[in-house]
Amino acid sequence: MNIRITEDYVGKRFDVAISQLSNGLSRSMIQKLMKRGCVLIGEFPLSDPSKKVTGQCDVYIDSTSCDDDQYEIEAEDIELEVLYEDEYLVVINKPAGLVCHPAPGHKSGTLVNAIAFRFNNKLSDVGGPTRPGIVHRLDKDTSGVMLVAKNNDAHNRIAALFANGKGDLISRSYTCFVFGVPAQRSGCIDTLIKRHPRLRQQYIVGEDYGKRALTMYELDKTLYCSPTNAISKITCKLLTGRTHQIRVHMKHIELHVIGDQVYGKSKVDSTYPEVVRNLKRQALHAVELSFVHPFTKERMTFSSQLPPDLKLIDALFMA
Repeated sequence: MNIRITEDYVGKRFDVAISQLSNGLSRSMIQKLMKRGCVLIGEFPLSDPSKKVTGQCDVYIDSTSCDDDQYEIEAEDIELEVLYEDEYLVVINKPAGLVCHPAPGHKSGTLVNAIAFRFNNKLSDVGGPTRPGIVHRLDKDTSGVMLVAKNNDAHNRIAALFANGKGDLISRSYTCFVFGVPAQRSGCIDTLIKRHPRLRQQYIVGEDYGKRALTMYELDKTLYCSPTNAISKITCKLLTGRTHQIRVHMKHIELHVIGDQVYGKSKVDSTYPEVVRNLKRQALHAVELSFVHPFTKERMTFSSQLPPDLKLIDALFMA
């Protein structure tokens, strides 16, 4: 369920506003769903029912993924590549294909199951019982560097870094391979992003409302596979963290991330190399994460090399 909270509700509690706009959900049920991590603004869970509305926003209530039998997180011994760990946070290198947290169809085998095992269930619970430690997410088929919070204080401070939106406290760089060539070698894509009105798992650029999304991009290389068909390697830096942001923004500027089954190119002809035609996931990798540690105030930077499937595409540009 998607709810648009207007400025008429500024100053009111979120649980009050949502219950009045949800047409059927009681305030107590809203509070229950919030505590379970099923009420989201963008990709971030809204877990505090008493939080006040500060402006117009879109709230998504994922009540279908909040069945009682999904709240017991089973710790599973799943291999994780840990890049850094201290008493406050963990930096991991997430592989493609790993879902971040349990959801319908993915009750086990997720990143949450893996970190519950590795850290003996001692993680933040701000995001609800199905998202321990999860401050931000990478899509299932996006690989790369990701932060996990060990306790609630760390979770809240890291979330504040992401909410800053200026890039001075936290910076995220992604490598993506796309069909096409951008009209300009670099630029800033500044739009609103909202949930698709009919296809609930998709997002679109909003003309009238939505959450502001900013993506800086720069063209690295272009390879022409035919006189009319080309692929490009692009670096994107996020100044905001909206769900599917890079994929939606690439489509907005008439590019399509290679392998993207949702926002990508519907048909790929034989002029493209086989490794491009056969890629089974979106060619998107979180290559670098740099942030000011919320406790030590030290600037920390972590990077991840392209995984083997994307290295094969990268090698095309050097052939």
